Amino acid sequence: MTRRIDRSLGADEAEYDSSLIAECKRLLQLQSFTTQDEIRRQLTALGFGRISQSTISRLLLRLDVVKVPNAYGRKVYCLAVENETLQVDSTISSQIEFITHNQLFIVVRTHPGSAQLIARIIDVQPHEEILGTISGNDTVMVAPRDINHIDECEIIVKAKLGLPSD
Repeated sequence: MTRRIDRSLGADEAEYDSSLIAECKRLLQLQSFTTQDEIRRQLTALGFGRISQSTISRLLLRLDVVKVPNAYGRKVYCLAVENETLQVDSTISSQIEFITHNQLFIVVRTHPGSAQLIARIIDVQPHEEILGTISGNDTVMVAPRDINHIDECEIIVKAKLGLPSD
């Protein structure tokens, strides 16, 4: 977890900025925000003192954040796809109830509200065995490129989510 630093307590500005950036990035990975004010209020509640809307705007620009429609058509702030390796936190795997498949699709059942995040983690670094994902509120359907390799595809999905392959 990121250490919270309040600039008013005399924290070094560079340390404050890097902590603010890391915390904002973490929030955007875990939650959906429709306004900059929602992000500002959340960061303030986490101990970052008074943050202006213009600071949030610059922060989002620096993080290369875009606004994209979610499953309900509402535009939410989202981190752009990164080229670096995605670090899967154990809290991500705690959002998954089970993973199974039939002969056509792999199904990832999540806690309510977690499916979009899980689908994004699967999609962020494409794999040749995964054709794509479709997510709802608590379910992600993963389409394998070849249904004859669905067992291997399920193992790949589990690995992307930091789960053992059984």
